[in-house]
Amino acid sequence: MTGLLRGPWGVTLILANLLNAYVAYGALVTQPQKAWDEQTLTGVEFASVLLITLGVITSLLALLPVRRRTLSRWWLVPSLTFLAVGAARWAYIVHAYPQGPGG
Repeated sequence: MTGLLRGPWGVTLILANLLNAYVAYGALVTQPQKAWDEQTLTGVEFASVLLITLGVITSLLALLPVRRRTLSRWWLVPSLTFLAVGAARWAYIVHAYPQGPGG
């Protein structure tokens, strides 16, 4: 029975991780011009929070087949990595571009 379940779970997790990679690319490549570039900073922060959210959802989605031993534990690694990347990028943006007294 586990052989029949690997295909759908694998395809679902691959698609979810591709979505995570797309959002991570946007969060990491987009650079604000200066501290005054609020629209870009807000966009990067939103992409980082979205990446964290998608990382948690994908991790929970991968946890079910991993606990049933349908898929190996390595299927958790990409989603947890994207979760960590999102958190690190968000923390960097908040630290490197602090909100001024007028914001």
